Amino acid sequence: MFSAKRNPESSEAETVSPVVTIFRCRARPFLTVIGGPEFLSQLAAILTPLNYTPDSDSVQVADFDAAMVGTHTVVVIDGSIREAVELSERMGADVPKILVSGETDFAFRARCARAHVSAIVSEPIEQTELIQWLEYLGGMYHEQPASVLLVDDDPLTSEVYAELLRAKGLIVSVLNDPFRIIQALDSVRYDIIIMDMQMPGTDGIEVAKVVRQFKAHIAVPILFLSAEEDETIQMKARHFGGDDFITKRTDLDAIATLVQLRVQRARVMRALIERDGLTGLVDHLRFKERARHELARANRTKSPFCMAMIDVDHFKRVNDSWGHQVGDHVLSTLARGLTGWLRRTDLVGRYGGEEFAVILLDTTPEAVFDVLDRFRQHFATVAFDGDTEAFSVTVSIGIAGSEGCDDVAMLFAEADRALYRAKNSGRNQVVMAPRCGSAIAVSTTPSTVPGDEIFTPAVLDSSRIGTRS
Repeated sequence: MFSAKRNPESSEAETVSPVVTIFRCRARPFLTVIGGPEFLSQLAAILTPLNYTPDSDSVQVADFDAAMVGTHTVVVIDGSIREAVELSERMGADVPKILVSGETDFAFRARCARAHVSAIVSEPIEQTELIQWLEYLGGMYHEQPASVLLVDDDPLTSEVYAELLRAKGLIVSVLNDPFRIIQALDSVRYDIIIMDMQMPGTDGIEVAKVVRQFKAHIAVPILFLSAEEDETIQMKARHFGGDDFITKRTDLDAIATLVQLRVQRARVMRALIERDGLTGLVDHLRFKERARHELARANRTKSPFCMAMIDVDHFKRVNDSWGHQVGDHVLSTLARGLTGWLRRTDLVGRYGGEEFAVILLDTTPEAVFDVLDRFRQHFATVAFDGDTEAFSVTVSIGIAGSEGCDDVAMLFAEADRALYRAKNSGRNQVVMAPRCGSAIAVSTTPSTVPGDEIFTPAVLDSSRIGTRS
């Protein structure tokens, strides 16, 4: 179950009766899938472990109205059906669309571009590539309002611009002391910096140089907003770390639009740079940086959050029995399953090897315990293809809360200690760290490997976990 590849003998049959089916997921964009029965079955095999469930009703393509596509959906089209490109064109440019096709020549891709196809995924379908496109086209990289750090020594001017940008939906923090910019960037993860050029004791170019000395801040976009109109100075500002230069005479709507575009591009690039190549999750380093930011936020706002460590039980046996390619598929499915199970505001990272970590915001260990335990039970029912037979795997989970933790190292240690207890107590269970109350472990439940049926996981009850303020 690494990828979806159609039987060549069935491709002509699929052109006869393609249908339209909706796949729903609480934590991801809905999908409108257009294709033949075999194509839908293969998509279901990829999507179901990720907490997607198909609607029971489908409609024939002949009865499909492009206006039926909702605003919060991504369309996946089977490229083997005759009307694939025409269907894309009928839906217009505003609907994000993925075409699954083995065609690679430029003429075909140019035709797809004219028909408003957003992305082409080659056959066989790789799960990670498909999900990354879904996350990008579904707005998961840029759905949150842009967070802006406005650096200007003039309190009055900075507040005027801040209020104008807030009116455009941006989250703006003002810094009037440019010498404190590193402390500001270390405490909050901003999407973009808007900075004045002329400030007492320093200037924007010098501050940008300082920011770029830190690896953690080397990719954050910097826009200079200044009355300076000397093109030589403007080019110098771009050369030394600035991404763009905007004069203060620029229309505010244009400034807000430029900021949004810069943020969207930066988030996509950050996702590519900071994510693990196999799973698509944030890597170990970025996860720990985010944990530090969240602990600082929790201390500042008195809002708790949780850390969970998840480890695949007996993972070495999977690699030894079925090979590393199958093992990689298990890890990728676990990563995507976790992301689909939790809220979009939570963060899942690959901590190392077969170990994963999760930051669950604005909630307590007691509140997330059942959520993670139901995920544990769900994952144990996912069937993996070992060539000669199907098999399933289990996970062990340790949970710790931020309350009482003085630093991130302590928080990780508490979560790791809970995970170690889960492993030592027989695996396939969830344990809360003792500092969160009495240690709680869930007894192992028998794993069942489904046959031909598609497993439908329980819907996540979001009321069991805190909502983000």
